[in-house]
Amino acid sequence: MKTLVRRYITIVCVSLLLVFTAEAATMDDAKLAIRTQDFTRAASILIQLAREGDKRAQYQMAVLYRNGQGTKENPKKAAYWLDKSARQGYKRAQYLLGTFYEDGIGIKRNRKNAIYWYSAAAKQGHKNAAKRLENIQADNLQSVLIANAENSEEALILAVNTGDSEVVKQLLNDGVSADTRNEFQRPVLLEAITQKKIEIAGLLIQHGADVNAADKYKDRPLQLAAAAGEKDIVLKLLWKGAKVSGRDANGNTALMLAAAKGHNKTVKVLLKSKSSVKVKNQNGETAIVLAAKAKHESTVALLKKYGARLPKAKSNQLTVKQKMTALNKSKGDLYKGWSPLMIAVWQGQADVVAALLRKGAAVNKKDKEGHTPLTRAALRGHDKIITQLVTAGADVNKAGKDKKTPLMWASEYGKEKAVETLLASGANVAKVDVDSRSALSYAILNRHEPIVNQLLDKKARADNKMINGKNDLMRAVETMSLATVKKLIKNGAQITAQDASGHDARWYAMGAAKANTVDYLLKNQANVNVKDGKGLTLLHQAAQLNNSEVVLLLVKKGLTVDAEADDGNTPLMMAASRGHADIVRVLISQGADVDSKNNVGDTALILSVLANNEQSVRLLLKAGADIGIRNDKREQAISLAELADDKTIAELIRKHEKEKKLFGIF
Repeated sequence: MKTLVRRYITIVCVSLLLVFTAEAATMDDAKLAIRTQDFTRAASILIQLAREGDKRAQYQMAVLYRNGQGTKENPKKAAYWLDKSARQGYKRAQYLLGTFYEDGIGIKRNRKNAIYWYSAAAKQGHKNAAKRLENIQADNLQSVLIANAENSEEALILAVNTGDSEVVKQLLNDGVSADTRNEFQRPVLLEAITQKKIEIAGLLIQHGADVNAADKYKDRPLQLAAAAGEKDIVLKLLWKGAKVSGRDANGNTALMLAAAKGHNKTVKVLLKSKSSVKVKNQNGETAIVLAAKAKHESTVALLKKYGARLPKAKSNQLTVKQKMTALNKSKGDLYKGWSPLMIAVWQGQADVVAALLRKGAAVNKKDKEGHTPLTRAALRGHDKIITQLVTAGADVNKAGKDKKTPLMWASEYGKEKAVETLLASGANVAKVDVDSRSALSYAILNRHEPIVNQLLDKKARADNKMINGKNDLMRAVETMSLATVKKLIKNGAQITAQDASGHDARWYAMGAAKANTVDYLLKNQANVNVKDGKGLTLLHQAAQLNNSEVVLLLVKKGLTVDAEADDGNTPLMMAASRGHADIVRVLISQGADVDSKNNVGDTALILSVLANNEQSVRLLLKAGADIGIRNDKREQAISLAELADDKTIAELIRKHEKEKKLFGIF
């Protein structure tokens, strides 16, 4: 709902620093962190992506807040991020938000809101949402909104969000205000435009919605419609008196926003409505400058027809002093406390750096965050400036914040050329930071394989153990090619070196690694049936991490298919309890015992029912699983399915029982 607003605020407050950070923050990094149970790192990555509007990251961040993983348990924040993700149409978030509203988790219990979000998720095929919806007897959203709503304004908000134009029309005709605002004090007209509900936006305008109303972030209907390129809505807004001179929080007019996106039809409408081509936003940019920056040549040409002109380039004529003044003005708080050299390095201004060095600027002085100029140059990837600084006497191995060297920063952020320059300048590949991570560790952790090989070619230590007990090989087997894994082992990495949980690199390979990597790691290893502190084997690990290719390989390598962990669970039970139907299929095909019991009497079939996994239940029934087995609580698969009101699975089990009786098995 507020993705655009948050992006604007982020740009104003953090500017270049955010752009730099985002280079490393990807969903793949977050998934890797979660897979390896490094929830603190996962949270730090996900919160950044969530703030940038990534709906998957918002959902995952909500789950971490709900479970207290990597951050303090906070149901309210979980509900907040679920709402963000759900409004972007992410069905898993919609379903979970429905449960929050139904159960009052982190948010006030609200049956109608629960129905709304279950409906939204169910429309996208979410089975559990459909079942929840059926359980609370809400056959369709429209009847709930109109017949059951205690508050007509709330009903209008829900109708706008779900895109039900008929309900919106009826409510407006019944006298509900078109200027209704949601719980965040955002006018429903803004919601309709943001969500591209064009018909509904038209209805709200037609019924007298204030076309100049802004939310607390100064978003206005005309700006949002222009940015989205919704020409027809722009026309309706202008007809109803929307001001073309209105500005958002960054000083952008509707014309600027449309020009920046290259929406020529909308730009033309605004130009004909006397929108000024000369006004500037807070960064001193006009509409034509924004269009040119985004390389919308046709938009630039259109604006020129209405008198807009691109400013002449003057940067090459500026003196060093003028450049520094301009940089300080443009970035203000970001550069507060920085030396002129640090600012010039960050900006990549090689000529300014050269001038400052000639005047004797201190090349090894740290800034308020503990960075040296060389550190800043490395993490920005300015290899030419790195050479300038080293030539001027910068210590290539001087550690900055968290004892991280320039080489570590360049390796973390994938700056290959910078790494090459630093290595050529004598950077020490053996240095480690406060977490005992080396440059090689950072390159592996962030999946920069070319840099990994650069460092290994310089004989980087491959047996380094970090403060959490994990080593570089454990990370590499999940993300690097087999060739790189072999090179790590050649450089001293030990396959059987263990972390604090007693797991070695083979355990980490069970998740995302390819079969050829696992095959290589298992060669010449005498005990392939090794167990960890919980009695889990490698096959248990591969089964619970859903790696079917590796599961099949392990069985062929001689791992015991029915090995029991300390809790009595077999690999088949692990797969069944997690809903991994492909693994269930593979293990059954390799002779796994479908009726084994764990320490509490649960079988793979019972665990599949508890996991609500229809496909696994089908596979186990087909393989002859005994439906009459009871666990230690005297529960059977059929009774658990009925208790969960899982009609599909319950019917499957009944049908299977009837077929057996029909063929005289009982």
